[in-house]
Amino acid sequence: MTFRTSPTLPADHGTATARHSSAAQAMRDTGEWVHVSTYKNRKGAAQAASDARTGRIKAYRGGVYDVRAITTREGEHQVWGRYQGGVWR
Repeated sequence: MTFRTSPTLPADHGTATARHSSAAQAMRDTGEWVHVSTYKNRKGAAQAASDARTGRIKAYRGGVYDVRAITTREGEHQVWGRYQGGVWR
């Protein structure tokens, strides 16, 4: 019998924090608009966009992200963002 150890994952793996960290990294890497998440209602999407824009979500610290809530023609409430440049700390 062979035992394998599982890979070490970050403490926030699979959490909202990890999702936002991945989205913020993609924004910094590409400079393009990145889909952050889809929400059940407009209010949730708008709050998440506001929290990201103002840096209340740790992954978006520095206030250098343009993050917006949109509602698609199909009625999905999405948050999209892009890196605006500047000093990232």
